[in-house]
Amino acid sequence: MGWWGHSRARRAARVTARLDELGQFHDHPADSGPRAEFREGLRAELLRTHQEERAAPRRPGPAHARPRIRRIPLLVRLRPWLALGGMVAATVSVAVVTYSTVPGELLYPLKRAAESTLLTLTTSDAERTDRQMTVARSRASEAAELLKAATPDSEELLGQTLEDMESTTRAALERVKQPTKPPAKVRRFAREQKKVVEKMVPKLGAENREIANQYLSLISGYAGAAGN
Repeated sequence: MGWWGHSRARRAARVTARLDELGQFHDHPADSGPRAEFREGLRAELLRTHQEERAAPRRPGPAHARPRIRRIPLLVRLRPWLALGGMVAATVSVAVVTYSTVPGELLYPLKRAAESTLLTLTTSDAERTDRQMTVARSRASEAAELLKAATPDSEELLGQTLEDMESTTRAALERVKQPTKPPAKVRRFAREQKKVVEKMVPKLGAENREIANQYLSLISGYAGAAGN
């Protein structure tokens, strides 16, 4: 037998020995696990640790801190009210400026629109008469201001204003039931208007002077009427 045969025999012997070891392992499986003493000790240690944990007092954990509420600055809280106050102030300012405007100014159409709206919403003849007399007074004041302005278009605007004053006054006086004995408020209105217009007549041009004289003829009877 050569070297190859001896090598083959040695490998076969090693395989046989390994098989014998595996057979012993399967015949005694309990020998491959932990010994009984180790298992008992481990069990006792686990039980002791569990009992100690149960006996130890529990410390309360940290209380949850109350969430801090962010305080809103005073200016932020007042901002809506400040905005509302600004709007109200702006509205009042515009109303005041609008009320004092005269023909030819930017906001004058708003003034006329407001007057027209108030007249439209009037439900009684007496109230409508009062508001029309108020409008006529406003036209008289506007005419006096236009006469002072002496702008290139003031003569034309003045004529339109006098005509509006005359038509509004006529509409108001038509509701007076007894022209010979008008109410005190109508007599007072006629006298005030007569005083304002008479001051303007000498300063008016020919065309506007004629309109003003016609107006004076319209209210003269009411201004001079005697009341009870």
